Amino acid sequence: MKLVAMRFDGVVWHHNPRQIRFESEENVHTLTAVQPPEVVQHSGRKNVVIDGEGALYGADCLEQFDRLLSLFHRGREGELSLPGFKPVMAVFESLSLLAQPGPDVLTYRFRFREVRGLAEDKPQSVVTQGESLWDISYRFDVPIDALVRLNPQVRRPDVVEEGTVIALC
Repeated sequence: MKLVAMRFDGVVWHHNPRQIRFESEENVHTLTAVQPPEVVQHSGRKNVVIDGEGALYGADCLEQFDRLLSLFHRGREGELSLPGFKPVMAVFESLSLLAQPGPDVLTYRFRFREVRGLAEDKPQSVVTQGESLWDISYRFDVPIDALVRLNPQVRRPDVVEEGTVIALC
């Protein structure tokens, strides 16, 4: 596995964090009744929380932290790339300084929260051999005009290469 640098919204960490933790949870509720059985209700997964701790090294460690703090204060979502994991869209939720700066070292803690509802979470279809946008339009009851608008990579609605991913909404 090639270890890449952690980055968020175009800003690269000089040193990868020592520790990265992914917290995934499901929305599960138990409804109790006067008489058993209890009813368990599952309503999907919560957004993943990604947090960790690290250290910034070098004579410029305070400047490195200031860059991270500026990134945090932007307050917008961006692409979060972590070593060994698929990039996700996230918001920078918190940044903490853990210790007084020492000679050329500064420790910090961070937390990101996944932002879902992006293109990869939206319904899509993969084109099979001989299938056109017209076929997909009919199968999923999506107007052909909408499919053409949502899929600018398809030049001709009647000729679509097998394996092409088609956005449905």
